[in-house]
This record gives sequence, structure tokens and C-alpha cells, in this order.
Amino acid sequence: MEEVEIVLVYQDNKYSMKIENLTKSVNEALKEIVEALQLSWRDGGGNPITYHLGRHTGDEEEILRPKFKGKEQTLFDYNINPGDELILIKEVIAG
Repeated sequence: MEEVEIVLVYQDNKYSMKIENLTKSVNEALKEIVEALQLSWRDGGGNPITYHLGRHTGDEEEILRPKFKGKEQTLFDYNINPGDELILIKEVIAG
């Protein structure tokens, strides 16, 4: 499968990113994005940080779920296309 360029929105910034393979799981793609942006998996107090991918669908925001009915979901399953805007959502889990 060919490389696709998407726009990633994170904390009011936009990044142009290339996704090499849309058949990667959402979890794999998310991990690669977090590492490419050199983001931490823990906050300053050592609490874990979870990230989610989302996108706008009309007036709503949709979270790209890693699993649906027990099946790993891929970006291809969500019909991600070149130029699509994905949102990186940060969730700090308080300890």
C-alpha cells in the first residue's frame, strides 16, 4: 500500500505527516506518531499519558477506536485519505 500524507492537529499546531501503511493498526500508527513528535508517555509527576486519534465528521469529533467487536482497526478501516486531518488527543491519567 502506498504512503499517504495527512495533517495532524495537536494542541493548536498542525503537522504534515506521512503514513507509510494504512493497514497498520490504529495503535501502531498512534505509537509512531507520538514517537515522531517526541512526546512523553508520562507527565512531570510520573502519571501515565494516553493518546487517542480522532477526526472531525461534520460537526462532531470521532475517536478512532483501536478495536471494534474484538477486531484490530486500521486507518484503512476508517477510510483515511491523503490530506485528511487527524487530531491527536492527550489524556493524562491522574495517579
